[in-house]
Amino acid sequence: MIWRLRIFLEKLDLRKLGWKRVLVVAVVVAALVAAGAVFAVVHGGGGKKATTTAQIPAPSTNLFYLQALASRTRVQRCAMYIHFAWKPNYHAVQYIGAPALILVSGPRIAGTYRKTFKASGMSLDVGPVALGGGYKVWSAKVLSLDGDPPGNDTTISAAPPTNTKCA
Repeated sequence: MIWRLRIFLEKLDLRKLGWKRVLVVAVVVAALVAAGAVFAVVHGGGGKKATTTAQIPAPSTNLFYLQALASRTRVQRCAMYIHFAWKPNYHAVQYIGAPALILVSGPRIAGTYRKTFKASGMSLDVGPVALGGGYKVWSAKVLSLDGDPPGNDTTISAAPPTNTKCA
């Protein structure tokens, strides 16, 4: 191939072509080579990659929300019964029938409770709690449904009524 190029260049008389034409042809050839190089870089060179990078899968968590309803209390003498309730909200219907973990804090009812999540929501009744001994606050929070944490705060608080006369 090189010997053919050499014969072509020997037969070509540059004096007859003129230096301006040769310069124009050289600029066009240089532009074509540059365009080919840009195309190769943009499109990855056309060859296969020697190494592949491993794709790390993103952790998948299901986003759902529960609507925490106001607690209801029922007082009998110096004891109080508390009703905590949650309703399904955004994407929570996928957890119907799943076990829920509920963390409850407060005197005499503190602990973790397990309830089944239903289409109508879920509720937890605790008590009786003693109203004597000063002001107390009880609260409940859904920790997880089927192992997935909710996307919003699900804390519900309850306090004794202000008109109790228990010592």
